[in-house]
Amino acid sequence: MSRGINATTKAALQTDGFKLATLIQIDFPARGVNPAFSKKITNFGSDLTATMGTFTSSGHILGIGNASETSSLRVNSLNLILSGADREYITLFQEEHYMNARCVIWRAVIDNSNAIVGDPFLYFDGRITGYSLNDDESSSEIDVEIASHWKDFEKVINRKTNTNSQQVHFPTDLGFEFSSSTVKDLKWGRK
Repeated sequence: MSRGINATTKAALQTDGFKLATLIQIDFPARGVNPAFSKKITNFGSDLTATMGTFTSSGHILGIGNASETSSLRVNSLNLILSGADREYITLFQEEHYMNARCVIWRAVIDNSNAIVGDPFLYFDGRITGYSLNDDESSSEIDVEIASHWKDFEKVINRKTNTNSQQVHFPTDLGFEFSSSTVKDLKWGRK
């Protein structure tokens, strides 16, 4: 998606009486025999059709955090708050593989006939990194954390320090040959 805003959308934003809608798409990956699927919802009062598909009107979108953008490499994130009154969303997060599911949020300008003007513009594109369920006697909310793709940039996974893993990259290196039999603890880093 381009970074620019459609000229028709820009013109509509300069008028006095425009309405905004939020379009949210969560792409849940395939799990076992369950195929991958997308959940498309909007906070607008009726269903909306855009180039990305049809977004179902949902009164369960309670809040969307502010998106920020910087020129530095840093993790940008926001929270999406959904109502847990309808068990559908609780079930989605408890039963599906939500971790790292892509979540894209667009904003769209709506005209008086409840149609999208121009093209929706990208508000945030990230991955779901977690959720929490806040449930009490008077309310039920699902707080979904969404972060940019930089979230796990410094995370080291599947890196081992033994002879076999070292020889995958350096077949003649025997530096870790006796690492498992070393009794002395090696101190790494600063004190």
